[in-house]
Amino acid sequence: MFELITNMHWRRLPAGAGEATRRCIGMLALAALLVSGAVAGARAQSDDDRVFEVRGVAVDVQAATAADAQAQAIIQGRRDAWRRLVDRLVPKSNAAQLPVLSDEELLGLTVGYEVARERTSDVRYLGSLNFRFNPVAVRQFFAARGIAYAEVASRPVLILPVYNDGRKPLLWEEESPWLAAWLDRGSGDGLVPITVPYGDLADIRDISAVQAVLVDREAIQTIGARYGAAQAVIANARTVTTDAGAQAVELNLIYVGGVADGQSLIRTVAPDAGAAGSDLLSAAAKAAASEIQEAWKTENLISPGLETRVTVLVPVSSFDYWLEVRKGLDGVSSISRREMLRISRTEALIDVWINGDADQLALALKQRGFALEEISDNWILYKEGTELPEKYRPAQQLQPVLPPSPEPAPAPAQPLILPPLVQ
Repeated sequence: MFELITNMHWRRLPAGAGEATRRCIGMLALAALLVSGAVAGARAQSDDDRVFEVRGVAVDVQAATAADAQAQAIIQGRRDAWRRLVDRLVPKSNAAQLPVLSDEELLGLTVGYEVARERTSDVRYLGSLNFRFNPVAVRQFFAARGIAYAEVASRPVLILPVYNDGRKPLLWEEESPWLAAWLDRGSGDGLVPITVPYGDLADIRDISAVQAVLVDREAIQTIGARYGAAQAVIANARTVTTDAGAQAVELNLIYVGGVADGQSLIRTVAPDAGAAGSDLLSAAAKAAASEIQEAWKTENLISPGLETRVTVLVPVSSFDYWLEVRKGLDGVSSISRREMLRISRTEALIDVWINGDADQLALALKQRGFALEEISDNWILYKEGTELPEKYRPAQQLQPVLPPSPEPAPAPAQPLILPPLVQ
């Protein structure tokens, strides 16, 4: 349909066609594009959204036959995928309230699965499976049980692991075991994508350990921009001895940029007794990553069953601009539906239903490079970095011009009193 609209818009008109005809065709093309976008939005969201998809579920099952092994592997993989999805969306304190689901119940929450890779023998099945869960069914499941959850994905967060060995801070140095622990941790699949630099020459050029300790924002923004991260976390760590004489790691996580800018978290991580030093730092890296995920979920919780309608005004400057806005809306998984209310050559008015409230919608859109602001009792949506047309900007409060203060009247002259003459 988009190809048809484009051809209609750009086809040369007869020489006698007036400006009114051209505007009419342009309006019809824009209207058709916007309406088709509202209809196609649900499909695009279903294709692009990865919040409810769990990838890389490893399975290894032996059974009497290869077919039995594969069937059991799919059941086992679905259970593991559900646990990972709950860990991704639900804070740990809320997850403890969830019941254990049967295989039939899990099947009802699942859209399907795909095989990433597999190996089979006569009695064994090894593979990696990707499972897709039904967003509507999962939301209803949480709502029915009063479980608060989060589903807004964050922009990538860059980790700067600074290790204090008692002599100097280490960041990119080869002898830093803290950087190695983060690199060995794995990518994870939470709502917050965590990026760890490799410590190559470009990283060394952008920021030093001392700059990280001093929270040099310019240096942090430089390396963050190169990794495509809008936020960084300085993960300070040092090995300490507890009162019981055991080794532990003291963490100090400092957020730079993003919605949590300036926040910090201090925690001491003590692994199981007898763990080696490398295992101690690995446990600390996993604990720090978990803290980052839990903090994001806590800040973006959706109350069970809460759905809010937000009326959004979108300044439309061109077809390409609207396509970018539509793509941004499609990428927000918490939007359940949207409806076009009004359209003109310069703006569109849309009703957006979100599982959450307007502030959560604004945060979700911000993760995709869009700003949603309440201006003059209207929610205005526009792409970050673009200049908002003047009529949508908040009216400046003019200070009243006061008349000049009258100059004070001169004080009346005092009579001159001379002292009496001395005879």
